[in-house]
Amino acid sequence: MRKIIAILLFVVVLVMSTVFALNNDQVTTVDYLFGSTELPLSLVVFWAGLCGLVLGVLGMAFALYKYRHRLNRAKKQLNKVEKELHQLRQQSVSAKDPF
Repeated sequence: MRKIIAILLFVVVLVMSTVFALNNDQVTTVDYLFGSTELPLSLVVFWAGLCGLVLGVLGMAFALYKYRHRLNRAKKQLNKVEKELHQLRQQSVSAKDPF
């Protein structure tokens, strides 16, 4: 069901983007540090969106790395505590058993 919704959403966005590009074919001037160029408005909007997407993915990748690192540290600490608990249980069992 999720795949179907994702595909439908993709198709809707694709159709809307195509309609936007066809309705906004005028040329606009883009000024940057070392000059300027004339590009179709739809292309400027596409590249701006793509740059935003890339920056968002990079930001999320750093956050994901940070949380994975935290998770790995927590797992190591959990294993250490479980091992210690197992040793303590073994000691208490052997202390109760006189043989």
